[in-house]
Amino acid sequence: MPLALVVRENKKLVLEEVTLPTYGPRDLLIKVTHIAQNPTDWKYVHFGAAKPGSIVGCDFAGEVVEIGKEAIGDYIKGERVAGCVHGGLNPEVGIRGAYSEYVVQDASLVFRYPTIISSDAAATIPLASITAALGLFHEMGLPLPLAKADKFVLIWGGSTSVGQYAIQLAKLAGCFVITTASCARHDYLKSLGADYCLDYNDPNVVSQIKQITNDNLSYAFDCISDKESIKRVCAVLNGNNPQVVTILPNVSNEIPSHIKERSVLMYTIFGREMNIFRKQYKAKPEDKAFAEKFYKLLSDVLLPNHLLRPNRVTKMPDGLNGVEEGFTRMMENKIAAEKLVYTVAETTINSNL
Repeated sequence: MPLALVVRENKKLVLEEVTLPTYGPRDLLIKVTHIAQNPTDWKYVHFGAAKPGSIVGCDFAGEVVEIGKEAIGDYIKGERVAGCVHGGLNPEVGIRGAYSEYVVQDASLVFRYPTIISSDAAATIPLASITAALGLFHEMGLPLPLAKADKFVLIWGGSTSVGQYAIQLAKLAGCFVITTASCARHDYLKSLGADYCLDYNDPNVVSQIKQITNDNLSYAFDCISDKESIKRVCAVLNGNNPQVVTILPNVSNEIPSHIKERSVLMYTIFGREMNIFRKQYKAKPEDKAFAEKFYKLLSDVLLPNHLLRPNRVTKMPDGLNGVEEGFTRMMENKIAAEKLVYTVAETTINSNL
């Protein structure tokens, strides 16, 4: 029987044998080979959102095992694909997270990746790239790559996973990209396409951004989205119809009324009504339609033509057995400009299973 890392009482993660998940007519059954860790994974466990019996995890890369009769995309068995799932849902919902040997996903919400991209690197792409794309293109209305927008865009927190994709996608859309990060990350972020890299710790960073943009900036993506970052981001948004993308809740009160907040939650791409951390979210079919369009752009153009680089990978040992260590590293802020990735085949099976 396949293995999964299941949440049990007292927020404990337990490696267990589980049944093979069922798939619908539009779905793919995918054998997971690699899993990339995201902050939402440990938060679901730590804050008690993942109930006993649930499986957390979002980002995966794997191989197609079974194909629903109505699945789009002309997939064949054995193809390498990547995508993300909504991990941490109550087990009765019937949706498994990525920390398992098999997942099910709508065929329209996965994408192929070329052989030049390793499977561990491919696992870093789905969640962070769609978050960046939702903010830049779907919410703020910038043109999809490949375009020539000729707009200044500020990416605050460029060395985050989302920030790295936001830099690349904004550049591919023809924008002039300003980003903030520690000085040690500047050369790397310039290699991703950033035109200007500034130190967010510099007391003059706000005035520097204003000077670069002639105090006429209208587009910003706050990849940190805490009260301090949003204050500084809003301080430079003095252009026409200013907009800021946020990726975490509870900063709306810090945003002046003349600035439009574009709040992005990746889970909306699944097109379902959700209750997350005691807040109800309506189904947004338009977000699912956008994700399908963007993932097709990844498959057909951006990845085959080497136009989008995955996050840097740090491979964690011991497969699913190493997830708790990875959670601890992330909770203690010991991860910088990298993505922790787990290889499922390295999981050590307890003899008691």
